[in-house]
Amino acid sequence: MIRLRNWLWCHAAVLVLTFATVGICRPNGEADDESVRFAPAAGTDDRCTAEERRKIEEAIPAEGIVAPAKPRRLLVFDLNVGYPGPPTRFPGQVYPAHVDARGHRSIGHANVAFTLMGRRTGAFETVVSRDPEVFRPANLKQFDAVCFNNTVGNPFDDASLRQNLIEFVRDGGGLMGIHGASLTFTDWSKGCQDTWPEFGVMLGARGANHRDYRERVFIKVEDPGHPLTRIFGGAGFEYSSEFFRYSDPYSRNQVRVLLSIDTEKTDLSGRKPERSDNDYALAWVRSYGRGRVFYSAIGHGAEIFWDAKMLQFYLGAIQFVLGDLAAPTTPSAELTPAIRGQEKGGQPPVQ
Repeated sequence: MIRLRNWLWCHAAVLVLTFATVGICRPNGEADDESVRFAPAAGTDDRCTAEERRKIEEAIPAEGIVAPAKPRRLLVFDLNVGYPGPPTRFPGQVYPAHVDARGHRSIGHANVAFTLMGRRTGAFETVVSRDPEVFRPANLKQFDAVCFNNTVGNPFDDASLRQNLIEFVRDGGGLMGIHGASLTFTDWSKGCQDTWPEFGVMLGARGANHRDYRERVFIKVEDPGHPLTRIFGGAGFEYSSEFFRYSDPYSRNQVRVLLSIDTEKTDLSGRKPERSDNDYALAWVRSYGRGRVFYSAIGHGAEIFWDAKMLQFYLGAIQFVLGDLAAPTTPSAELTPAIRGQEKGGQPPVQ
């Protein structure tokens, strides 16, 4: 077993392998649902070259933002269904550099970055899976938070698995979404038809309307004093990536916006505005029941995951959803000077 474990750490792909299946017993002796013991992710992925991995390693923070209250585990789910379709739909009938048959190529880079970041900082352990069975209650209870990593499409229809996810977050777990997660539980083959609206409510938005994947915008730090945005020093910055514009249920009445496109400093001419209110949020937090939710649109390209500031931003997000980094989630539309004063006076309790 020791030799097998060592081999997996060194050579296995980032997909999670099963070490053992065990039965969980109820007090009355009846067998509960079987759980799967998941191995930590290996920190490698065939989509991430050795040179790219080196860049990621150089950019990873040396320590966590806060010390974990207990050993933490992050489940990264990265199953795409239907996206991006066959290569024949692209020019030259080949996939462009940013995707392959499994979805965004940056999925692999995020998997590697989060795995190595958790390992170096000691803040958490990462498990990566594409198996919907991870959403069985006995499996979910092994984790503190779930990250949907660019998961475009409908990963599963099982109503019980969906309910398990809702209960996990509502009862105090964490949910994190990266980029294409806003299209999770949609049917890609039918124009991203929503197959489970409650997931969009829980995450905070639906949609993925975007311009060029190299669009250059000026990003506004909407909440400079927030624990997740302090890395940016209160100043906005220019950035190039693929930036989504969202539709309902996105609303500042529901989410605490952290980053957005600064429409006063960004040239958005040449195309009809995607929203009548010009509200183009890029990252936010929110509460869902007792659970903690974070979403960021910034995750399209591989290079994001060797950007030191972005990795620090994501580290804060991960520690927030895991339950270690206290951060306010009062919706942006409800913020008043009095509420901001209360927030400055003391951090909200970690759930």
